[in-house]
Amino acid sequence: MFASRERPVRSPSQKSGTPSQKSGPPRTDSEASTSKAVSFTNGVNSAAHSESAKITILVKPTDEASAKYQKELGSLVDAQGSSGDSLESVLDFVAADRLRRMPHKGSRWDKVLRMAVHFATHVSMYQEAVGPMILKSPEAARLIWGSCRILLQMGPGSAEVLEQIFGVLFKMSLELSVFLRNRKLFAANEAIQDELARAYADILVFVIDATVRYAKATRATSVKEFDNLYRRRVDSFFHHRDQISNVMWTHELQQSMDSLSVTIQTIREWLAPKDQILRRFLSNSRSSRAEFTCEWFDAHLMSFSRGREDLFLVTANSGCDADVKGETKPLNIVKRLLIQVLEQSIGNVSLYKQLCAVFEMAARNETTAVDVEEGLWKAFDSALSADRDIMIVIDGLDEIAGGEMAGKKILGKMHDISGQKKSVKSIVLTQSPSKPFSSPARHLSIEPKLIHNDMHGFVYQTMNSYHHFHDRKEDEKQLVTQRITHAANGNFVFAELTMERLKKEKTHNGFTQALDHAPKSLSEAIDGLISGMDLSKSDNNLILSWLLVTERPLTLSELQCLLEMGATKENHIGKVHGLEHDIREKYGSLLSVKDGFVFFRHGSIRQFLLDHLKSYTSLLQSQDAQRDLVTRCAAYAKTNLSGPSETALDPLEPHAVRELFHKHVLLEYTVRYWTAHFFASPMYDIHGAHKFTPEFKQNFPDSVTFALMEWSCWESQSFPSEAMSMHLLALQVRRAVLKEHVSVLQCLITIASTYEQLSDFSEARRFYYQASKLAQITLGRYSTFARILATNFLRCTGSMPVKGRNEDSNHKEDMLSFIITAHKHSQYHSDKDAIEYRKLLAQLYTDMGEAKLAAKTHRDVYQACVDHYGEAHPETADVSRKWTSVLNREPQGEDMEQHTVSVYQIAQRTMEVTDQRRIDATFRLVEMYEAQKHGDRAEEIIIGLWRKLALICYEKPQQVEYHQRKIEVALAYVRFLKRHSRRDEAEHVLRGLWSEYEHEEIRSEDLTLRLKTVAEELRELQIFAVALSIYASIWNFYKRIGKQNSVEAASVAICLADITQTTQGSLTEEDILREVFDFTISRASTSKMDLSTIKTCLILSAYYEKRERWSDAIRVCHEVLKHLWQSLVKGQGAPTLPKEFVAETIELGTRQASCHLQIRESEKAEKIYIYISAATKTSHRIEDDMVLQAAQELIGFYESVDMPEKAIKAGRELWELYSAKLGKTHSLTLEILYILGNLCVKYKNKEAERYYLEIYTNLDKGSDTCHQDAIDAAFALIRLYKSENRWVDAQKVYGCIWQTIIKRGKEYHLEANFVDNAYHNYLFVLEKRVNVEYRVLLQVSIEYRNTCIALFGPHSEIALKATMQLAAIYERSDEKRSEAITMYETAFKETESKSSTSSTALSILAAAKARLAQLYLTSSSSNPQNSSKAVTLLTEQFDHTKSQHGCSHEATLTQLRELVNLYKKQNTQQLNAAAVRMLQASSIEVITTEKDYKKLFDAATSLASNYVSLSYTQEAYKLLYEMRRQIVFKDFGSSESHGFKLDHTGDRRSYVFLVAFEETLKGSKVVSFSTIMADLLTETILYEVYTQSVKQNSSFETILLRGARLRSFQKSKHYDDQATKLEDELLAMFQKDMGSAIKTNKNILRRFFIILLEELGKDQPDIHIVNAAVNTGCNNVYHLIEQSKFQEAFDLATCVWQFTKAHQGFYNRPNINAGFKLSLALAGRGTKRSLDQKLRDQMLELSKNVLKEVLEASRHVKVNYTDMPINEINQLVGLLGEQKNFSDLERFLAYLWDSRDSQKSWSSSTVIWIGRRLVEVRFSHGHQDAAIDLLEDIIYNMRRVWGYLDKTTLEMCTLLSEFYTAAGRHKDAMGVHEGVLRNLISDEIDEPMPNDAAKISIAHLEFLKRCYQRNGGWDKDAGDYKSLYMQLQEEFKEDKSWTSMQGIDKWPKQGADGLGVFNAPSSWGFLGQDGTEKHENLLRRLGRGGYDGSKNGAH
Repeated sequence: MFASRERPVRSPSQKSGTPSQKSGPPRTDSEASTSKAVSFTNGVNSAAHSESAKITILVKPTDEASAKYQKELGSLVDAQGSSGDSLESVLDFVAADRLRRMPHKGSRWDKVLRMAVHFATHVSMYQEAVGPMILKSPEAARLIWGSCRILLQMGPGSAEVLEQIFGVLFKMSLELSVFLRNRKLFAANEAIQDELARAYADILVFVIDATVRYAKATRATSVKEFDNLYRRRVDSFFHHRDQISNVMWTHELQQSMDSLSVTIQTIREWLAPKDQILRRFLSNSRSSRAEFTCEWFDAHLMSFSRGREDLFLVTANSGCDADVKGETKPLNIVKRLLIQVLEQSIGNVSLYKQLCAVFEMAARNETTAVDVEEGLWKAFDSALSADRDIMIVIDGLDEIAGGEMAGKKILGKMHDISGQKKSVKSIVLTQSPSKPFSSPARHLSIEPKLIHNDMHGFVYQTMNSYHHFHDRKEDEKQLVTQRITHAANGNFVFAELTMERLKKEKTHNGFTQALDHAPKSLSEAIDGLISGMDLSKSDNNLILSWLLVTERPLTLSELQCLLEMGATKENHIGKVHGLEHDIREKYGSLLSVKDGFVFFRHGSIRQFLLDHLKSYTSLLQSQDAQRDLVTRCAAYAKTNLSGPSETALDPLEPHAVRELFHKHVLLEYTVRYWTAHFFASPMYDIHGAHKFTPEFKQNFPDSVTFALMEWSCWESQSFPSEAMSMHLLALQVRRAVLKEHVSVLQCLITIASTYEQLSDFSEARRFYYQASKLAQITLGRYSTFARILATNFLRCTGSMPVKGRNEDSNHKEDMLSFIITAHKHSQYHSDKDAIEYRKLLAQLYTDMGEAKLAAKTHRDVYQACVDHYGEAHPETADVSRKWTSVLNREPQGEDMEQHTVSVYQIAQRTMEVTDQRRIDATFRLVEMYEAQKHGDRAEEIIIGLWRKLALICYEKPQQVEYHQRKIEVALAYVRFLKRHSRRDEAEHVLRGLWSEYEHEEIRSEDLTLRLKTVAEELRELQIFAVALSIYASIWNFYKRIGKQNSVEAASVAICLADITQTTQGSLTEEDILREVFDFTISRASTSKMDLSTIKTCLILSAYYEKRERWSDAIRVCHEVLKHLWQSLVKGQGAPTLPKEFVAETIELGTRQASCHLQIRESEKAEKIYIYISAATKTSHRIEDDMVLQAAQELIGFYESVDMPEKAIKAGRELWELYSAKLGKTHSLTLEILYILGNLCVKYKNKEAERYYLEIYTNLDKGSDTCHQDAIDAAFALIRLYKSENRWVDAQKVYGCIWQTIIKRGKEYHLEANFVDNAYHNYLFVLEKRVNVEYRVLLQVSIEYRNTCIALFGPHSEIALKATMQLAAIYERSDEKRSEAITMYETAFKETESKSSTSSTALSILAAAKARLAQLYLTSSSSNPQNSSKAVTLLTEQFDHTKSQHGCSHEATLTQLRELVNLYKKQNTQQLNAAAVRMLQASSIEVITTEKDYKKLFDAATSLASNYVSLSYTQEAYKLLYEMRRQIVFKDFGSSESHGFKLDHTGDRRSYVFLVAFEETLKGSKVVSFSTIMADLLTETILYEVYTQSVKQNSSFETILLRGARLRSFQKSKHYDDQATKLEDELLAMFQKDMGSAIKTNKNILRRFFIILLEELGKDQPDIHIVNAAVNTGCNNVYHLIEQSKFQEAFDLATCVWQFTKAHQGFYNRPNINAGFKLSLALAGRGTKRSLDQKLRDQMLELSKNVLKEVLEASRHVKVNYTDMPINEINQLVGLLGEQKNFSDLERFLAYLWDSRDSQKSWSSSTVIWIGRRLVEVRFSHGHQDAAIDLLEDIIYNMRRVWGYLDKTTLEMCTLLSEFYTAAGRHKDAMGVHEGVLRNLISDEIDEPMPNDAAKISIAHLEFLKRCYQRNGGWDKDAGDYKSLYMQLQEEFKEDKSWTSMQGIDKWPKQGADGLGVFNAPSSWGFLGQDGTEKHENLLRRLGRGGYDGSKNGAH
């Protein structure tokens, strides 16, 4: 009803009218101004909102929503990609979807997209505004955008549910825009931010929930279910909306006013409908117009918004009355207007004051409703801002209560308001009045002719969903549509009802007959529908009957409750199921179900039924329906409010009422309206003699809560006088039905209280009196409530005059006497109140002049005062005090035992067990018995006391003092046990006692003292763990109460530290340890530091260090060090160690330094390390380990910070100190020298040699052997010398080490590895670096062998290795060969003689044999026997190994290699032949005997390697060829010549051998094992399969396929002869079979066949011969054309065509695309063209034949053309256009257009140009209307995405004008060009102006000129066009192109040339038509706050 000009809102009456009058969701065109309104800089200082200061309310909902989003929608989210959750992704999706689907303007999907854009962009603006202050705001926005996109991806098929979802979101976004207009207040206070966050959360949760539910939905969801699912969440959002407004208003008002008389929330509630259901109905009742209607209204709206008129009156012939009676009052109209103004005028103090004044006036009942209404109109008028454009829309003016007079008054108000404010315009929609309104306004009368097209489209679209209409031919459809349109005569309701009747028909004939007998009028249509309903069942007629009389529409839930609630208890039925479905099925033609509400589809239906109700006897008459409805409502209230309830003096709180309403869905309607229905029922009597039915009396609720709810609701929804009349009626009913009942009492209280508020004290006294009297009856004679009511009565008598006795004075006397008497019967007898009431009664008697009663009453008052203030007797208190004193005092003169027992017994009898006196008496008795050696009696007594106290503590755990006394007794018992040496029992008691409190929170200091004593006892018993737990709990208690520094806390801290030390740091609770430390360190400032503090520090710092909390560790170390070692902390003076706790202190200092280093405070760390090192040197003996340790810490520090020089310097200083004080050979001196040497080596310092030499020389002192401690130094020197290539120096040191091994090896216990490594390294230096003589090497080797034998024994492995080494040295000299043989033989014999041999020994044995064999061979010339020895040795070894392991074993093959190598080295023909024979024999043996794949592979590899290495490759290939021939082809013909025949050639395991053998021969880099194996297997299989198919006479297709594959393999292996032979064989078969239809020469046929074979030979599954022929043939034709071989291409194409046609190849779906490609290629489209015209004509003719066949085949197989590449599709379209085959072209383009949604790869430009070509071919083919309709849709969507002034959009507009012109619609064509020209100069089109705007304007002026000429004049007032021309001239006058323009007044009316007339395109292709044109998605401008097509939505 009230909105900015761009966002009209409907009035509360919500008149539906005809669909042409309905307004859909506001156009998002309007959002531009909304966006601008909030595009200023965010008023919130984002810098002020750190992460920690942000509002966190959104965090949890966002995290939960994100988790749900990912879990439930994971696949959909992943499909969106990484950018799918941004605003841009939503806007781009909408843009792409629009340009792909092209939804019709005003269609449901169009509305969904517009609402989605509006919502998404407002979320963006909202997020930007609140993001700086609300945590997780960006994440929430991304989730919302991602969900929106997922929802939109559901597509138009889900438009109904998406319209519901986005309808809600659209409303929410409207509220966001209101928030954003007040964003300057976002930072005003935290309350606003909280509510903003909560509203944000509501949006997020709703979006996520809806997305999860519907994006994955597998079934439809009813409206009721949708409402039930999301109503609470949506209501929550609007609740927070109200809260935001309230808080903002309050803040603004507090800034401007000192105090607020009325809260803004109160004002809002007063203005808003009180009925929450009604409020929801009104908020949801925005009508949505029928699809494809009301487009004509845009021009009128645009003209009005641009014009000068202030008021636009729209009238129509048809009308209805509103379904919401209460909202048609003028007062409610202005209230609804004001509540919208209130939301948009936050901070308008003047408006607030005016509303407050009117509210207070109404609340005081000082005025009439008319005065209130007038006051509100004034407030509304003053609230309208002059600086903001406002559009007020009121729909249904004719239905306002008061008739046409009231309507005229409202119309006058609108005219006055709009006329006074230039920024305000008003639109009023109403039924045509009986007399025209006199108000001056622009007037539009909606006549049937005006909406004929709307009606036609509406009927056609609706009927097209009916089966019996959809199946008809198009001309029949049009005829049916015309008949219904004509009959309706502009009445959409009539048309809808007529179609509803047709929808019910079951058969085609029935449909036709029903159409023939269709109703002629609306009344007849309604009557016909009702007559067709089965209203005999009560349920069927009740719903209609109730809805005729309800005060507002009912919800489905309310109807369900009414149906379930019978008029009597006996009539109550169970749950009603499927109500929504039943209503739609039974009453769908009359009733609507929307958003959970049920109401008449149109007011005219309801009015008709009311007017003709008597004609329908099956329906309840109006009064009967009222009676039934009120009875059922009463029954519902009674059933659901049956629980106990109490009377109250105040109405129920609003939240309590809301909770009850929410719990009981029908209760709100019942409470608010039952009196209205009772009033309208036949039970009501104006004189109060109501005629109640038995059912009503039986069902009327007796609940007090019901009466309290009436009080709460009626007080707020009506004027006080109106509410009072309702209360009085309710009182009459209750008194008559319930008699003296508490609910009657509550009704009396309500009335009395209301009168008191209205200051009508006389009536208030009367009803208070009645209430008090009734309370005495119903609640008890002297009940408190009755006294309160009596008191309220007295409160209303303050100004009551008393003159003698009358009714008032009698009532007052009665009430006072009642109060006084009631006090006597209560515990307050004789109190001050009673005295005061007696005084009042005495005064009343005095005022009444009754002296006797006055005197008596005064005497009673006096006596009461004496009784109350007189002297009190103290005896009882005195006796009690003496008695207590005796119990607490030692009796004098009594025997102690007797006294103790006596006191104890008295205490037992008179005192509670928790009394301290009784406990003390018990202790004294126990002490006495114990002293008397009666321990058992003592123990019995104390245990008894302990047990009783424990029981009381269990029953009363909160009484802390009881627990203290229980612990005290338990401790006494513990001490008793200890005194009797029962320590174990004492321990058990203490442990059990602590277990009771271990998990409880300590609550008092006294209790902690007791528990501390328990800990001390445990500590004494050395139960440290439990004691520690107690101390920790006590410490936490002191910390909790802030008394850590108390004396008791100090003692606990000391105990904790002591126990921590005792238990060696077992405590791990950081907090306690830290607190104990902090406390003990604080005590150290006033007392001496003790070891426990230091230990605590060590434990705590270690704890921090372990967890890398370096700063905390530093802090605690520093705290101790500053007390113990101040010189270290201060870093001043000479370094000294502390006087005590030295080791611990140094450990703390070192730890602190280490922690400094960890946080990169290296300077601080260095100072500490230096200080500690220096202090140890000066304060300790130099040989103390602490000195070296400190130095090592310092050196280690320098190493860690990469300061080697300082590290070496520190080490050097200590070395010098050690050398001077301890000597050069002292162990500490040597240790520091090693440290120094290692440092220098590590950091490549040349001083390393010096330090190692110091060790080496000082210890050796000139000896030829090395000291044991110097060995490491010696090796270090060797490593240095090696690195510097100082081999001579290394030799000297090695020599010393070698002599040490020889001479002192046993003494030093040197190990074998050490000796072995030393020898080999020494030998390397001697031989490779120093180049000593052979004799030196020989001497060292001899010493090596001798030493090993001496140290480790002759049979040791190292001795054998030494022997082998010596043999190798001997072998180097020809003169020593015999010694070498002797050594090898020795090693051989020693190894063989060993009982068990290791792997090393075996290798030595093998090596010895190998070397012996070699030496035997080399010495064979001098000793021939040696040669035979070698062969014998190796052969023997080979045969042994083969027999033991087999021919394919690795060892066997290794020895074979050695043997044949030995043969090869002899290089004799005999031995070479023997070697080849051995290799061949081994190969054959392996391949025939070995079964294991791996062994076959390895053996083949080894054998082939031997062939290659011995240069026997040729022999190897011969062997391979023969083995392969025998195995694969089973050809043994040449086996004799090769000397072998394989026995089991059928076993394919031998293939492994063949493959591995060949791979090794060729080399794995040339060919792989897999390749060879695959070739071998392939060759075998292909040959076998082919030969088998030929032998078995298989089908030709099978033979051809198998032969083609074999040929392909042969060609790939270059077996050309075999391949050619196979080709000839197959071609001969082909000519006789499949190729018989081909009539061409043999060469062409062979060529075709060869390419077919090549295609069939490819490794393709399920290949089809005809398909292969078609595809490969077409491809080859294409390639030949590309190579300009046109004749060959034509010949091959002819061959392919003949073959394909003969076998119907194109009727196979996969071949369709190939056929299209062949046709295109022959036509030269997309490829070269022949220059030979004759040949070209032949090719074109063949192309045409092919295309004809392909198209026919594609229609037959229903091919999907979109599977073709888009370029080929484009060429095909062009070819069809070139051939002027418009029929097939239209069909083809229509198919492409219908498939556009599934073709995601098509660009928007491609889709648009396909659409353009489709409309062009349709228009060219005579389908003009269809072409124009589609083109209009395309242009509409292009404008919304690319803008009005986009180049392509303008071209499309020009095309539309050409269509209009060709169709003779010159006025429409004129409108197209006028629109373009106006857009060029309009400031309402927010998009970039084209650079050539002037040229565009000139072009469209020329087009407009031709339209003008063709039309023979203008289509409207010429002044409009002249004004347009003048504006254009003003805009473009500076442009040179404009100078030649001719004014429109000079245009001739005739003489139009051909400009602007449609001509079919010469080229029909659709790709590349856009050129390089780039289009901007202008929706993104909206996302940036700027654009959605236009500002006012007029286009």
